[in-house]
Amino acid sequence: MASLQWILIAILCGAVEIFSSGFWFLWLAIAALLVAGGAATGILISLPAQLLVFSIITLVLIVFTRPLLMKTVKSNDTVSNVKALIGQQGMALTPISPLNFGQVKVNGEIWTATSNEYIEENIRVVVTGIDGVKLVVDKAFINLK
Repeated sequence: MASLQWILIAILCGAVEIFSSGFWFLWLAIAALLVAGGAATGILISLPAQLLVFSIITLVLIVFTRPLLMKTVKSNDTVSNVKALIGQQGMALTPISPLNFGQVKVNGEIWTATSNEYIEENIRVVVTGIDGVKLVVDKAFINLK
């Protein structure tokens, strides 16, 4: 293939990478540009040699550089929605027992809650999990030093 065809493959892979952002097609684009350079200088004349070099460069880039790039680009995902409530403390508004749901107030919002133990009204609770639309809570123990 001519170097122009490899450049078109690189542009296509670059466009796919822009829309996918998974850092897979980036390496294909870089490898295609390197093969285009090799084809333009006359180093890679035959198609089998071009495909072999393209494959090797792509494999090396994916194996050795993608993990490094993923570590640097990795975002710190902040937990949102109801999962952000796990670990938060609140107050029991009604008694809660294993067989009867109650209500708790966590971060200013009132939630239906369940627990594996009996919790009286006005007792501080900590959210330990989510069960459907109900919070799973336990008594919060406060360490006074």
